[in-house]
Amino acid sequence: MAAGERAGYSNSVDQAMNQVLEAEREARDAVERCRAEAARILAAAEEGVRRIDQRAERRIKLVDRMADRAVERARQELEGRRSSLELAMPEVEIRELLDCAVDDLVEEILGERP
Repeated sequence: MAAGERAGYSNSVDQAMNQVLEAEREARDAVERCRAEAARILAAAEEGVRRIDQRAERRIKLVDRMADRAVERARQELEGRRSSLELAMPEVEIRELLDCAVDDLVEEILGERP
């Protein structure tokens, strides 16, 4: 192989190696961009989960307060009925009325009755 041929061959090898190194650098950059994008997507998803959790917690507390008020109204209504009777109702009947009121309340809250 002549000196000129070796130089040409060497230049071709150098160019090929440079192309390989450039391709590797571009691949590393692409992988890093993908990692960064995945991290952004994950952070956004986690924030979405936090917002859903907070909203659900607020709704649960609201339903809890509504249920407490409804139970208190039912209790007061039962107490009013009891005091309006000429004869005091037996404790068993009061408990049955309270059980019915609580069942009605649960059905109303869960939307099982109009």
